[in-house]
Amino acid sequence: MKRSVLRSAGCLLLLAALVVPLVPVAQAQEGILDTLEGVVFEGDRIPGEAVGPQYGDSYVIGLSLEGVDHPFMQSIIADVTAAAEENGWDLLVTDGGGDPEKQVAGIEDMVAKGIDLLMVQAAKAAPLKPILGEIHEQGIPFMFVGKPIKGTDAFTIVAPDNYYIGQQIGPWIVEQMTAKNGEPKGSIVIIEGIPGDETSMDRIGGAMDVLKDYADIKVVAQQPADYRQPQAVTVVSNILQAHPETIDGIFAANGDMALGAAVAARDAERLGEFWIIGIDCSPEEMSGIRAGDETACWAYKPSGKEASLVVKAYLAGEGSHPVVVSPTYRVDEANVETAKPAWGSVEWNP
Repeated sequence: MKRSVLRSAGCLLLLAALVVPLVPVAQAQEGILDTLEGVVFEGDRIPGEAVGPQYGDSYVIGLSLEGVDHPFMQSIIADVTAAAEENGWDLLVTDGGGDPEKQVAGIEDMVAKGIDLLMVQAAKAAPLKPILGEIHEQGIPFMFVGKPIKGTDAFTIVAPDNYYIGQQIGPWIVEQMTAKNGEPKGSIVIIEGIPGDETSMDRIGGAMDVLKDYADIKVVAQQPADYRQPQAVTVVSNILQAHPETIDGIFAANGDMALGAAVAARDAERLGEFWIIGIDCSPEEMSGIRAGDETACWAYKPSGKEASLVVKAYLAGEGSHPVVVSPTYRVDEANVETAKPAWGSVEWNP
């Protein structure tokens, strides 16, 4: 009887031993970067190490913008401010006022006050690179949000890919020309942003690298309008006066300038004669597409929310990817009823 009991007990112990490995193991906790939706990480993740605040109990985050007079920049400020409140950061914001030297002075002021990390929405590259090199040497991490410049020591860039967007626009232009003229030929106008601005150059460069293979698509005029609608009205009005002959399309390097081109075309009684496209997909552009004033836009998210999560992950020691690409999409008459603007309230009602 004893042997039977012992044998039964041994069997139970054996069964218990076999069952143990079948108990579910707790899953690894999801990282902050893992919560980013819709983005593309470029490059391997660079390991990081959590570092505490250097200037008190809270992290001090600097946000440098080329200006604050445009909804694009205002969206970045709103998103980063909300993240600062949620995470208990102290936030310093400077306004470059459209002047690169003023933006540099604002960065210098924040560094003098003491910041743990700097977020930059960049103006022209040349004036900014020296100060960014200096703060890197001081051990202050910095990153770009919404509008980057290349060739710096930024630990990451969080923004849509300007060159990629241009690469999408190039084939679209070829299709439009072929549909209208029976073959890829015709005349287009290009409205640049700020002269020397990398964002504008990449957007236009991406399209032109496609169009260079189509010798009969001619750029009859190319001028800057500083990303602003009033300047674009003046620039396009002058171009239309100088070119009374047929123009097939106007490619503006941002949405405000596309809207300005539409105003100029209407004033010249030429609205509808040619397509007009821009890059942003602001609420105003969406309304323009619904009205038939603008033909299409490509979304360019300010990326303030995405950048704030990247900052949170960096401070927590998760490290970073060299580039975090925010998604883009085209909006035209086919999907304007359901598409959302790149910024503004998600409850926006066209």
